[in-house]
Amino acid sequence: MDINAIRTRLLALLRQIAPDIEPQSIEPQRAFRDQFDFDSMDALHFAAAVSEAFGLEIPERDYPSLTSLEGAARFVQSRLSAGA
Repeated sequence: MDINAIRTRLLALLRQIAPDIEPQSIEPQRAFRDQFDFDSMDALHFAAAVSEAFGLEIPERDYPSLTSLEGAARFVQSRLSAGA
């Protein structure tokens, strides 16, 4: 899956969890919690949504990879490429 398609899908998941965010205002490299109201429960829900949407098992130790849009996109792309 192409990285832009992954980002688009991740943004849709973010909108489900934090509907007040403006996707065009997200800084891809910056942590979600530093940009908008995104607490630890939101992070947990986001990890679960990413897992379900992409069919990936995401162990808790990998959650830090999902704290920014770019980090999450690269994580998903690498896992999909690896056939995980």
